[in-house]
Amino acid sequence: MKDLLLTLVAFSVLLLIGCQENSITDPIQNTELQKTDDPAVTTGTISLEGLLVLPGGFQTYFSIEGQINYIHELVLLDPAPPAPQYYIDLNLTMKASLNDGVNTFRILSQSEDYIYVSEDGIYLLEETFTVIGRNDGLVLVCRFLVTTDGIGLNAMWLELSDDPTTNELNKNVGPEPVTYPPVVNNQIN
Repeated sequence: MKDLLLTLVAFSVLLLIGCQENSITDPIQNTELQKTDDPAVTTGTISLEGLLVLPGGFQTYFSIEGQINYIHELVLLDPAPPAPQYYIDLNLTMKASLNDGVNTFRILSQSEDYIYVSEDGIYLLEETFTVIGRNDGLVLVCRFLVTTDGIGLNAMWLELSDDPTTNELNKNVGPEPVTYPPVVNNQIN
């Protein structure tokens, strides 16, 4: 009788252990290890380096070093087929320096753009960034290729603004910009 009671207790204990939730097959409960990123938001950095020509009569070159941090968010307005509607909320933060061998000038700027792009299309965005410490209206112009998947730098050049107090330029004046070395499209997804 004593053996039967001991066997019954051992069987009951094993039954209780076996009926508990199996932690081996449960998903991880540690929230530090799980990603909660939104797939519609892409962040990244575009490095800036190279030589740029100062517009004007003399051939003056500036070396540029810095980066552009971006947040590219695809915002759905109407996700229902047949024609989903959306736009891109693009935030750019520029931190760079221009050096002509003697002087160093900084470029610090932020911008936010709302861009409508078709699903298979590419939008050419030109952003103008003021060079701090110059009184001649020198600005850095960057041309970006914006798609629904990401953003890439297509070209960058220096221009002299007609109005040094604003960032608006007359973009249809002057020859095509020259960059050296040529800027390669750095598509970051």
